[in-house]
Amino acid sequence: MSLSSMVAAGALAVSAVTPAPASLLPDLGNDGYRVAAYDLTYDVDPSTTKLPGTAKITAVADRRLSEFRLDYAGGTVAEVQVDGRPAAFHLDKQKLVVDPATAVRGPFLVTVDFTADRAAKVPSVVDATAGWSNDSDGGFVWFGQPDRAHLFFPCNDSVNDKAYFTYHVTVPAGWTAAANGSLVARSDTKSASTFTYASVHPFATQLAQLAVGKYTLVTGTGPNGLPLRSAVPDPAAAKPMLDQLPGFLDWLQQRIGRRFPFETVGLLGAAGPTAQQTWALETQTLPVFQARDLTDPNNAAVVVHELAHQWFGDSAGVADWNDIWLSEGFAVYFDHLYTAEHGGQSLADQFQLAYQRDPEVRAQGITPANPTRPDVMFGLARGFGSLVVYALHEKVGDQVFQRIIDTYLDRYRDGSATSADFIKVATSVGGQDLGPFLHDWLYGSTTPPMPGHPDWTPKPSTSAGGLPGPAPRPGS
Repeated sequence: MSLSSMVAAGALAVSAVTPAPASLLPDLGNDGYRVAAYDLTYDVDPSTTKLPGTAKITAVADRRLSEFRLDYAGGTVAEVQVDGRPAAFHLDKQKLVVDPATAVRGPFLVTVDFTADRAAKVPSVVDATAGWSNDSDGGFVWFGQPDRAHLFFPCNDSVNDKAYFTYHVTVPAGWTAAANGSLVARSDTKSASTFTYASVHPFATQLAQLAVGKYTLVTGTGPNGLPLRSAVPDPAAAKPMLDQLPGFLDWLQQRIGRRFPFETVGLLGAAGPTAQQTWALETQTLPVFQARDLTDPNNAAVVVHELAHQWFGDSAGVADWNDIWLSEGFAVYFDHLYTAEHGGQSLADQFQLAYQRDPEVRAQGITPANPTRPDVMFGLARGFGSLVVYALHEKVGDQVFQRIIDTYLDRYRDGSATSADFIKVATSVGGQDLGPFLHDWLYGSTTPPMPGHPDWTPKPSTSAGGLPGPAPRPGS
């Protein structure tokens, strides 16, 4: 059965009892086509915030399109070509509207010559994230999640439209570019260096990463011969955390029960005084952290969290932002498990507080698979989406839990899943009674009993405002 057929079948299984939640970010993404690949070229001049680039976008239209749109904001566009022919275009708010000389259907190639502006600040409906993280010397790091990637390049900024990426980035001599995937080529002259990166696996635009600055690339070997490649401003300062990277990966492989899903992985330490508006982000194969946080071994759980995302949220992506618990919930579950196994609170103690406060959230009509508001979706997914994962484990035990994870990650590797898809996987592995069980946890108006913990009592709702619950976890 094809991925699209499995998605449709899983959606039907749950839609009979649960209306599909409304889109949280309805202005993101575009109908009529899917992107197969992005080929991005940049020429970086650190003395200016203007970043000229060319995006070659290979896409496939599912119907005849006399006009189509790309997401793009915060910059200018000089020229657009479709299949090698000039196309008319105009910018409409955060959309690049393209009118090709001949309507497209099936495969087509869009080439956009554009100039992004690293100083651009476009409002986000989610949080105050700026997208660009600019260093004082002109370097930068990308933070595209959830609605910022189209500041960096024209794209179909949809969470479920995965594509392959290639980057060609020219920087001044002595500077380094780091991006998703493997470094496949580098050429140097007296004045400049050009780095070429390419991904072996597709990913969503929100997981794209390009960092430019005075970084050192630190290579090594992880479990099963996995190539490691990190980018940090001070290798000696980051050494305590970089030395632990193979151990983190080995621990995750054992607990998740599968090998690392991509061709390489490393840690990116964002440098500079303005280096991050968030703690960390799971950009595919190159999760990003504040450089100073990589100098402190006490931040191990944060690194484990972003590495867990490489399986949950990156490899097996989410098909809609309502389903973000499938990404954040599992990443928090495994960082909590790591904490419990390395001298911290027990897993039960870490989750009991969230369980006690769960009714406060549900009383507002908010549930893990129906956040209702974009500004609460990440906090909800981390604090209470992870509670669903814990409840599932307590319900089925270690062996069935592992089989559910294995089936889910295998079925949706390099794809995207909905909550309905996960329920379908869980019931196929663990039995039909898991359907109502997960439905109650994901959509129910009241907090279900916690399996294995009859003494746990959810506290009655005491608040009708805000999103109560445990403090947000560092990272995303």
